[in-house]
Amino acid sequence: MTSATPTAEMSTEIRARSAVDVKAACLLFSLVLPGKTSFPGSTAYQTALTSYFSAQEQSLLPACMVAPTSSLDVSVIVLALAPFHVPFAIRGGGHTLNGGAANIASGVTINLRSMNTVAVNAQKTVASIGGGAKWSEVYPVLDALKIATSGGRVSSVGVGGLSTGGGISYFSGRQGLVCDNIVNYEVVLASGLIVNVNASENSDLWLALKGGSSNFGIVTRFDIATFPQDVFYGGVVAAAYSTLNSQLAGFANLLANFDPYAALIMSISWSAAQGFFLFNNVEYTQDVENPPILQPFTQASPAVLNTMRISNLTDFANEAAEFGSASGLRNQFATTTFGGPLSMLTAVENLWNDSIATVAPISGVNWAISIQPWPQPFDTQGSGNSLGLSASNGPLVLFLLSYSWSLASDDAAITAIAQKLIADIDAATQAAGQYSPFKYLNYAAYWQNPIASYGTASLQNLKAVAQKYDPTGVFQIGSPGGFKVSTA
Repeated sequence: MTSATPTAEMSTEIRARSAVDVKAACLLFSLVLPGKTSFPGSTAYQTALTSYFSAQEQSLLPACMVAPTSSLDVSVIVLALAPFHVPFAIRGGGHTLNGGAANIASGVTINLRSMNTVAVNAQKTVASIGGGAKWSEVYPVLDALKIATSGGRVSSVGVGGLSTGGGISYFSGRQGLVCDNIVNYEVVLASGLIVNVNASENSDLWLALKGGSSNFGIVTRFDIATFPQDVFYGGVVAAAYSTLNSQLAGFANLLANFDPYAALIMSISWSAAQGFFLFNNVEYTQDVENPPILQPFTQASPAVLNTMRISNLTDFANEAAEFGSASGLRNQFATTTFGGPLSMLTAVENLWNDSIATVAPISGVNWAISIQPWPQPFDTQGSGNSLGLSASNGPLVLFLLSYSWSLASDDAAITAIAQKLIADIDAATQAAGQYSPFKYLNYAAYWQNPIASYGTASLQNLKAVAQKYDPTGVFQIGSPGGFKVSTA
């Protein structure tokens, strides 16, 4: 059996012959999948390119894009690409920030966006969602039936990337992570075989896909458990920076005394144009207005914006997309995790604040952090996932550094500043005994190693699963973008 781990010699050989193979593959797709293959200069190609969220992804120019509409189409594509390791990328919603994760220069981009159907079973217990769907296409269907699923909080995010990276939802305190609620995946393997992956069929792959990202195949359908859910309380509150200390105290209290119906993203940003901006996305997933646990955020004063209301999941996810949009800019995330007493939260915020002087000269910079409570347990469904976390690890704070800037010439400088800030935070949390090695894949920068942060046992299992289902390394060598188990 051939190793799935690429060597330097193998990669060089593949690159040397790939130009010819890519042209042949694109020509083949234009013949066997007519109307589904687009080339540079065409309207379909340009529309797909500009729909990526980050400028880093928009700047990559594939030799062609192919847009399957069925799992059979995907199987045909894989069978054409795999034998020659033609370089390719897999695009779902296109929201990833890391350049090359969902697009590829001079290769073939498999654009799943046309596979966006949403169907609910007669019992209203499972939603079957196409691999290219965004949550904006899922939630109106569920809201009409007064059900929900543990899905993305931002409507513009894709189902596929979020789910295979773990996934946090407004319902995670009650239902666990998004991946914990997936009862079945339909997957096209490197062999072209279309398989179901669940607790009884290919169960090792089922576990691996829950956090293992795009290392094992192409997921063409997600079957996700649903539950009854009507309208609930939520919105956004933007308050003066002077309210920071009281809100950090409220966050520490929420983490220590977590209410499973509460969900919070507490964000602080700085830009030269706006100065400091404190912004909270607050939800309570019952029809209960202004519960006491969330009042440090909902009643923060002085406030410049307060949209708290009773509404549905579609409305709240669209609002999060509207307020969180920096589409088309040079965007990047970076992440870490730590324990969250008030003293630690304050120390981390101080480190971020100190870093502003260094980042301020960068053109067009917006420099922001978000903290979110990760209550225990992480897997309330009990089915397991690949993230390497358990109730004994929590409660934790998930930290996100989110930044955007104008010029490609500043890429290296801002990356170095971000790396230093994450390193400084990790050093401070280690010194305080609050450090966690876990790095959340969906927030990780390209220079981080989230899959390795799952721990040795999980990493070894993920590598074994990749070897079993993709023995020739199609998704390690042929699809080089994103986070790979072979290099974790």
